[in-house]
Amino acid sequence: MAENPKFNEYKEQILQILMRMFDYLALNGDFKIEEKGNRIGVMITSDNAGRIIGRKGQTLESLQLLVNRMMFKIDEEVPHITLDIDGYAAGDREARGGEEGENNAAPREYRKRPRRGSDDSPRSSVEQLEKQALDAAKEVKRWGEPVKLPEMNAHDRRIIHITLKEDPEVTTESIGEGAMKKVVISLAKAE
Repeated sequence: MAENPKFNEYKEQILQILMRMFDYLALNGDFKIEEKGNRIGVMITSDNAGRIIGRKGQTLESLQLLVNRMMFKIDEEVPHITLDIDGYAAGDREARGGEEGENNAAPREYRKRPRRGSDDSPRSSVEQLEKQALDAAKEVKRWGEPVKLPEMNAHDRRIIHITLKEDPEVTTESIGEGAMKKVVISLAKAE
């Protein structure tokens, strides 16, 4: 049933991490963990949903980042983990809607996508971020000049880095201050 043979092991580790985090934060919650394609989805039910979600979903996003980093330290092959509480993240994905327009900007320039949480635009899906990373890498290889992507949060930057980590011709680097940083994609230096 589970596609990933390590899914049950991951499930136990994720459950332990979340229970420990919730215990430290004096929160209660029930967790349902399931495999969703090439990801692991964690559905959380809690009386403290508002505290867990936080302002504009920032606390939930931070918890998700921490869980992903902790699991990545345990096993670098772990699929991406998404947290959802009482349907909050699922509703957020629905609000993002379908297609974001095609990138019609000139080569080496990428249209700035609005920050997460702004009411006037959808946030990028994993597939859109992967496509953006691959398109930018193609431009770097073609023109030899670095490409700077728009500011994005740690989750979105991680998707860019992971998408291009196996490409020996390019390197990625996050630059900037604070939570929102840019990713620069450059040609890998010849050894």
